Amino acid sequence: MALLKKSLLLLLAGLVFFVVLGIALTWRNDKPVEELKARWAQPPSQFLAVAGMQIHVRDEGPRNDPAPVVLLHGTSASLHTWDGWAAALRDQRRVIRLDLPGFGLTGPNPANDYSLDSYVQVVTTLLNQMGVRRFVVAGNSLGGGIAWSLAHAHPLRVDRLILVDASGYPPQSGTTKLNIPLGFRLANTPVLKHLVRYTLPRGVTAV
Repeated sequence: MALLKKSLLLLLAGLVFFVVLGIALTWRNDKPVEELKARWAQPPSQFLAVAGMQIHVRDEGPRNDPAPVVLLHGTSASLHTWDGWAAALRDQRRVIRLDLPGFGLTGPNPANDYSLDSYVQVVTTLLNQMGVRRFVVAGNSLGGGIAWSLAHAHPLRVDRLILVDASGYPPQSGTTKLNIPLGFRLANTPVLKHLVRYTLPRGVTAV
């Protein structure tokens, strides 16, 4: 019994050691926004005021495109997710991409509202400001969920919908916990969500 207890303690100590080591090796302090802008917001980047935020936007390609292509990135990503797509499309199509609220250089939503409805409202307001009425929208992961929600909210404005591994409907009341991804379960567990937020690297826990 004593040997078993000692073995369990050693196993636990080893586990704690490797967790702490992993955090130490991947930990990065936040960089000043101006330093990030110098690298990631070179022309044609611009910042447009929407809902109390400065939305980081890139708008490239011919302005006479009747249905610009709007690209929405996924979780823990930015408009640079679409660099390859933009390079391939911008000679013939107007391509608009943005850092969604909570990501990249746009920063947090001052209302702390990260619902699909809020994202749809922000993207719609931004496009209205840019004078874009009809458009093609493509989205990956979270951006895919926003894209199809945008198409549902404004079907007459969306010319085409492109989904790349898009998120789906929110879990229904009858959904078992085992069917919900581990990351989302941790994010909704009262004590663990705070532990995860302040111990894991920011790249893993970014909103």
